[in-house]
Parts: sequence; C-alpha cells; structure tokens
Amino acid sequence: MDFPSSLQDQQIEIKSTFSPHFGFLLLFAVSVSLNFYFLFFDGKNSVETAKAIPQEEVSLEIEQTISQEEVPFNLVGSKDEGLNREKNISLDKIVPPAPKIQQVSFSISDDKKIGDKVVQSLEFKVRNSLNFTVCKIISHKEGCAALSAHLGRLMSWFFDVNRSIRNGDAMKVIYQAQDGPEQFKILNLSYKSQRFGKTFVANFFDGLGQPGYFDLDGNEIASRIEESQSPMRTYTEITSLPGDFRKGLGGHSGTDFKAPVGTPVYSGFKGKVTRANWNVRANGYCVEIDHPQKGIKTLYLHLSKVLVKPGQTIKGGQKIAESGNTGRTFAPHLHYEIQHRKNRDRIYNPFKSKHHKHYTRKIPVDRLEQFKKTVQGYNSLLKQS
Repeated sequence: MDFPSSLQDQQIEIKSTFSPHFGFLLLFAVSVSLNFYFLFFDGKNSVETAKAIPQEEVSLEIEQTISQEEVPFNLVGSKDEGLNREKNISLDKIVPPAPKIQQVSFSISDDKKIGDKVVQSLEFKVRNSLNFTVCKIISHKEGCAALSAHLGRLMSWFFDVNRSIRNGDAMKVIYQAQDGPEQFKILNLSYKSQRFGKTFVANFFDGLGQPGYFDLDGNEIASRIEESQSPMRTYTEITSLPGDFRKGLGGHSGTDFKAPVGTPVYSGFKGKVTRANWNVRANGYCVEIDHPQKGIKTLYLHLSKVLVKPGQTIKGGQKIAESGNTGRTFAPHLHYEIQHRKNRDRIYNPFKSKHHKHYTRKIPVDRLEQFKKTVQGYNSLLKQS
C-alpha cells in the first residue's frame, strides 16, 4: 500500500454522533483545574502566613517551654514529641537550646592525695535512701553497693541507719579505693542529721597501734570488747556486724574481725568445745563452744589452725585457734558468732548484748597533735573539692 507524503490533501471524516469519551475527558479537565487552583492559591496563602511568623519568636517560645519544664534526674525520654504536637512545628529545622537537667545534689572530686594516699571526696544530700543516693553518683560497676555498705556500717555506731536517715540529710565523705572484696576504705565521714539536729563526724586515725575512727574530740566511734572477753585482742577493724545484708544469703549472723592470718583467737568465757571443723567447705576450720552459765554458744570460723578438740573444757581467755582465710571467704578475718544456747536462730550482737563488757578508746595527750593534723588534712581536701 502507498502512503501519502502529506496530510494536507487528506479529508478527515467528522462523526456527528456524541462520543462518551468526550464527557470523560471534560470531567477530567475540570477536576485537574480545580486541584491546581486549590493547590496553588491555598498553598501560596499558607506560605505567606508562615513568613509572617518571625523565626526568633518561634525559637523563643520553644526555649521558654523547655526551661519551664521540670526534668527528672533520670532522663529516660525526650520532650520533643510533646512540643511538636503543641506547637505543630518541625524541630528538625529549628533546634532549641539544650534544657538544664536538675540532678540530685552532689559533687565528686578528682583523685587527690593525703600524704601518700590517693583518695576521693564525695558530697551529697540523701534522697530516698543511702544506697539509692550513692548509686546515683557512682555506678554499680564502680562499687556503689560496697561503698554505701561501708558508710552504713560506720554510721550504725551513731544511730539506727534504717530508721534515722531523712531525705535532705547532708553527707561529706573522703574514701580510698582498695584492692580486694572490700573495695573501699572510709577515711572521713561527716553526716548532718535532721532527726537529731547535729552533725556526726568520724575520722580514721592509725596512730595508736590499732587504727580506729574518732570524733572531733578524740573519742573512738566504735566500741571494743574488753580484752579478757574478746575473741581477738588485736585486729585491723570490724568489717561486718550481725544483721548486715549479704547478697543471696540474707542477714549476716556474726561479727567479722579483719586480721592477718595467724592472729591469736581466744574464748571469751569458760565452756566446753562441742564441735570442730564441721562443714569445712563453707566455714573453713572452725570451733563451737558451749557456755551453759551464759546460756549461749560461741562460734569461730575461717581459722587457719584449731588448737582444741571436741569435749575439751576451756577456760575464759584461753587461746583456742589462729585466724585465717579458709572456707567461703574472700579476705583474712575471724567470723565470731554468738547464738542462744537452745535456739541457734537467735543471734546476739557482741557490742549491744549483756554478754560482753565494752569500752571505747580516747586519743592520748601525746598523740593529739598528730590526730589534729590528720583531721586538718581531711578538712583541707574537702575545702579544695
């Protein structure tokens, strides 16, 4: 078939009949026109309205909203989503100033030195509990539980920690990190109590042969058992008392005397040895003595050497063993326990029961100057912090 070279000479037949496609095309054209009108003119008005709002005004409103917002100490989420709903403004393009976060009141110093000791200081106000507050300042990984346990144990010589701490009580602490399970050593503690209306102070001082904690007047904080009744006559310090919480084990049932392996251990009262070296895996080498006249039994655990046998009669003040680090223990110490003779679940605190006589030391005159210099060193570090 031959195709024409041009359309000029072609005749196009126009049908007079109305086509349904024409109606559809007309409707489509009208719809497009209306959409174009609303999109162009309405959008233009919106843009003009947005231009009428100064940028500085928007930023100011957002800044004021954030600054007036009370932000909790544990900042888990962001307030941006709520601001977007309230202002209907995209914060991707408008970045407000960072809000100020109100934290628990505390401060912690960088490492400093007292003599040759590298130490840190801590100052805070109690919120909810001692452990809660300390663990808001330092992490669990850094030992907050151990540090709060040391603080609570030292404060227990002043008052009942569980009943007497109040929100807002102020504490200042100087402490030293140590290797081993104890992790920390408290050197200075100052606790301002709202309940008692006074400040309790404890200063660590090692200038008396056996170290201890003393108040500003040189009186020892912790009680000591009279030598004739004491299971240990020389020890570094008491690291645990009856009732102390032990993770996974409940309350601690004895008093732990920290001392080097081989330190002499004595029976405070006359009696008869009822057991020796039972459950060695947990208790290590151990001794149990019955004291019928006192109505109690005494137990001595984690020994390095046992010098008595079951059935043997013991005199008061007699050496029965040497301290050690055997059994389930992490550091050398003596676990000394006082039980009711007929009810082993009834435990006595040797510093609060009638079974032992107690005393406290006082800094002698010839050591007062050395003690004052130690306290001045603590105070100087706190002022620097």
